Amino acid sequence: MTSRFSYGRIAHVVLWCGLAAASLWVSIPKIYSGATQYPLRPTGPLHTCDSYLKFATGASGASKDLISIFHSMTASKRIVIFTRKDDPFSSGLGMTTAYLASPHLVRLFEINGTHPDNELSKMNPNEVAAVVFCRINRPTWLPAGKVFGSGLEVVSMPEKVRR
Repeated sequence: MTSRFSYGRIAHVVLWCGLAAASLWVSIPKIYSGATQYPLRPTGPLHTCDSYLKFATGASGASKDLISIFHSMTASKRIVIFTRKDDPFSSGLGMTTAYLASPHLVRLFEINGTHPDNELSKMNPNEVAAVVFCRINRPTWLPAGKVFGSGLEVVSMPEKVRR
């Protein structure tokens, strides 16, 4: 009766097992030191929004401030957000702000250029709680709002807007 295992097969298995063990012997200390030296950062409930707002505007921790501004407004009025069609950062800021404006109704406007005067003139200010400008210039006839970094401004609408 012949054995199913030859010396060549045994040597082959031993060689591959030795290579796998050597690879683990070299890799595990490197992985462990990297994991302990650069641990994962603790994340909060608004980590993703804060990261994007910091990236797009430079403002740190802006999510909580935006939420508190929106919560101080009448929930039955809508939030109007202006973004630029040709600017992806503007669109991303608009979507992030719309997410943070919940439970308010949100209306997003994508405009060409940086002046939303035509769209604003058609709105009824009694139905709007705030206007958000994402990398768009605020019209001079609107009061100054809360600015977050560079490119994001939230203007609370007064009862009567004068032009």
